[in-house]
Amino acid sequence: MNISVGDDLVFNILIFFPVKSLLRFRCVCKRWRCMISDPSFVEAHQSRSATTLLVSSFDDRSHDRKRTLYTVNPSINEGELRCLSEFSNWSISRSVNGLVCIYEQYPAKSHRVRLFNPSTREYVNLPPPIFSGRDLSEQVYNLGFDPSTKTYKILRSWIGNWSDCKYEIFTLGSDSLWRIVKDDLNFVLDTKGVCLNGTIYWTKDIGFQNSTIIMAFNVGEEKFRSVPAPPKDPMWDFKTSRMIQMGGHIAIVDYQEVAGRISNVMIIWKLEDSLNGIWSHKRILLPESFMQHIPRHTSFYFTSLDGGEIALIPSMLFKDRYVIYYNLEKERTRREVLSWLFRNMWHSSSPYAYCDDVSVYVESLISLKEITCVCRTFEGDNQAVGMTYSYS
Repeated sequence: MNISVGDDLVFNILIFFPVKSLLRFRCVCKRWRCMISDPSFVEAHQSRSATTLLVSSFDDRSHDRKRTLYTVNPSINEGELRCLSEFSNWSISRSVNGLVCIYEQYPAKSHRVRLFNPSTREYVNLPPPIFSGRDLSEQVYNLGFDPSTKTYKILRSWIGNWSDCKYEIFTLGSDSLWRIVKDDLNFVLDTKGVCLNGTIYWTKDIGFQNSTIIMAFNVGEEKFRSVPAPPKDPMWDFKTSRMIQMGGHIAIVDYQEVAGRISNVMIIWKLEDSLNGIWSHKRILLPESFMQHIPRHTSFYFTSLDGGEIALIPSMLFKDRYVIYYNLEKERTRREVLSWLFRNMWHSSSPYAYCDDVSVYVESLISLKEITCVCRTFEGDNQAVGMTYSYS
């Protein structure tokens, strides 16, 4: 007796599987392949995927600062190591819809930049930017998404040796070359921004004004604007703070007193209204036991997760270092040792690793072929691109 399972039932079952499994399931039959590749399935799967952490680290002892990407699932304290053995002297943007921008940083001779999907291992090489040359001091790429048109754009900040700055942008799927941003700034945004609801946000220290501002870039309109900063607070200091997205809002975590071992108090400022600059804030008390394990002047990376949790990850990870999770609603903390990571990443001669960045990450089936038309994979073409990809 043949039993036929309806497409709706198969659809509602498959959306709960991880991307790695779904990539294998595409080989089951043509019907499944079409279903898994359909944009409606990709969107439904991503909406049900749990948020995880995408962590970038590097080995500071090596001259080429080789990079490692790994994902962390906080709910089960498990993850996946994504070693890129030839991934050296590169930087990574914040993740947007499961995609990241990878770009060559030091030395930036070839100015290579790629859009990368860590879940499917697909990437696409982008054309060289407009501004280049030996007078480059620093560059930062930010990935943005305009939900109204479902368009991805990459914004590049270019800083010259003489402190001049330029901005250029590339629209995936329509541009063949980079374009100069018409709405330019007279200062450079040299940090990684956070993209939320079609806008990229940054914090920026203005040295000559002895102040800090918040800038926003509308991805669709390609225009900059300033956002009123939170009111000054005795603890407020952008040098010991991180910008995150939390519950559909931009938020800034201020940990000045924690970093200085002055107290166990942190403050979270949440932007309730970006147009009018209305902020709310919440004071967080970390456990005294946690404070005992924090070296003085330690910097942290923060990100928000499902269930109202915030993750605190130190910039220098030791074998015995905990990752702290704080539940905002229940006002509870829990700490986890990434034991699986230590088994795979560290050796006896390597007691620590530097954490380069942490961002919220959601597994994605988004096909780069659909948004860029030209795509290659890491598998089977390692020599051509000078990179290798492997699981630990």
